Amino acid sequence: MFIWAGDYLTNILSYFIVYRWIFRMPFRKNKPFCIGVVCTGALLMMGVKVLGLFEKDNVPVTILALLSILVLIEGHYLIALLRFPIAFFGAGVVNVLGSYILAFLFRVPYGIFMRTEAWVFLAMCFFPVVFFVLSLLFKGLRKEGEMVHFSIPQYLLALAGSLCMFIIVGISQGVVQGETQYSDWPRLFGICLASAGVVFSGLIIWQSVIEKRALQYKIENEYYQFCLKRQEEHINEIVENDQKIRRFRHDVNAHLTALEQCIQSNDADQLKAYVNRLRVETKKLEVQKFTGLVAVDAIISEWHQKALEAGITWEWDGRFPERTEIETFDLCVIFSNLLSNAVEAARQVEDGREKKIHVSCGTFREKICIRISNTCKEDVNAKGILSTTKSDRGNHGFGLMNIQNTVEKLHGEFKKSADQGIFQVEIVF
Repeated sequence: MFIWAGDYLTNILSYFIVYRWIFRMPFRKNKPFCIGVVCTGALLMMGVKVLGLFEKDNVPVTILALLSILVLIEGHYLIALLRFPIAFFGAGVVNVLGSYILAFLFRVPYGIFMRTEAWVFLAMCFFPVVFFVLSLLFKGLRKEGEMVHFSIPQYLLALAGSLCMFIIVGISQGVVQGETQYSDWPRLFGICLASAGVVFSGLIIWQSVIEKRALQYKIENEYYQFCLKRQEEHINEIVENDQKIRRFRHDVNAHLTALEQCIQSNDADQLKAYVNRLRVETKKLEVQKFTGLVAVDAIISEWHQKALEAGITWEWDGRFPERTEIETFDLCVIFSNLLSNAVEAARQVEDGREKKIHVSCGTFREKICIRISNTCKEDVNAKGILSTTKSDRGNHGFGLMNIQNTVEKLHGEFKKSADQGIFQVEIVF
C-alpha cells in the first residue's frame, strides 16, 4: 500500500519536473494548496490499493498523477493534457534506462531487480535524481522562463520520438526478463527503431535550419545594436550642436558690434577675416541631413566622417523621399554595408589617384533608387570588390549577403559594375 503511495509521489515529481522545468509551464503559488493536492492523491492511491479497484498497478498511478498535475497547473489545461504523453513516455524512458544502470551498478540480475519493490521504487526515482544533479551543475535549469511553445511539427516529432523510445526500451525490458508476450519482438522492435531513426534524422535537419536562423538573428541583432548606438551618438550630436547654436546666438550682438567697428574703421582685410571666421564657426554648427531619417542618417554620418578622415572626397546629391514604407532597419543594413565597402575600396586606391565616393538618391516610378560609386583599384572586378579582404574571413564577408538578402526581401534589384577603377552599385526597390 505504501509502495503505491511512493509510486504516485515519484510519478507526480517526474511529471512536475517535465512540466515546470522543461516545458516551463506555470504552477500555482499557493504552497498549502499544492501540498494538500499531493497528499490527497497519495491517500486516494492507498485507498485504491486497499479496495483493489484496478488490476494493473500503473493505471491508477498514472491517472491520479495526471489529475493532480492538471489541478496544480495554473491555466493552460488543454496544452498540459496534450503534452502529457511526451512527459509520460520521456520520464518512463529515463527511468527504465536508469533501472538498467542501477541493476548493473549493484550487480543484481535484472529479473530479480524488477521483481523487488524496493529496487523498482529506486528506479522510479532515477529521473528526478538525475535532473536534480543536472540542476546543480547548470543553474539555467532552475531559472524562471517563458513557457515553451510547440508548433504542430515539433509536437509530432517529440511525441513520435518519445513513443518510439518508450516502446524500444519496453520491448528490451520484456526480452531481458524473458516475458512470453515479447516472443515476436524483432518486428515491432525494428519498426520502432526505424521510426526513431527517422525522427532523429528529422531533428538533425531541423537543427541545421535552426542554426541558420540563429545566425541570421545574430547578424540582425548586431545590426540593431549597431544602429541604436549610432542613432544615440547622432542624437547627442544634434543636442550638442543645439547648445552651440544657443551660445552663438548669445554672442550675435558682440559679433555685430565687431563687424560694425570694422566697417567704421574701413578695415577691409580685418572685416574679410572676421566674416570668414564666422563662416567657419557656423559651418561647425550644421548637422548634415542625408535622408531625414535619424537612424539612417546616424549610419551615413559615421561613414561620412570615416571617409573624410581617410582623405576621401565625399559627394551626396539627390533627395530621399520624406515618407517610405521601407523599414528603417533595412535601410540601415543597405547603407551600412554599401558605404563600408565603398570606404574600404577607396582607401586601397593607389597613391596619386583621387579617392572619391559619390552617393545619389531619388525616386523613379514610386521606387527608391540608390546609386553609390567610388574609386577603387583598377584591377578589381564587380565580383571581387565585395568579397572581404580581411584576414579574419570567418567574421567578415557578410556584407554582400546582407545586402542581397535585404534587397530580395524588398523585391528590389541589385546591380554592380566595375570599370577603369570606378566601382558602382545601383539598388532599386
